[in-house]
Amino acid sequence: MRRDGLTAIDSDHISGASYDSMENRATIKFKNGATYHVHGMSPQAYRDFMDARSQGIHFHTFIKGNYHIERVR
Repeated sequence: MRRDGLTAIDSDHISGASYDSMENRATIKFKNGATYHVHGMSPQAYRDFMDARSQGIHFHTFIKGNYHIERVR
């Protein structure tokens, strides 16, 4: 885990992510500095994201457009 509390991700576009099980919310930080909360994400959906061969492709295919996403930075 990094100092910012995110798990590092080896991706071309995503630098890290974390999951808050109390809020059912993922935090995803992109390498361009943008950070998003993904609301309503189940623990299994987050595991699927983290286990994906490409988190970037998984984000655009399964998360974007299917969850309420809020930019926080």
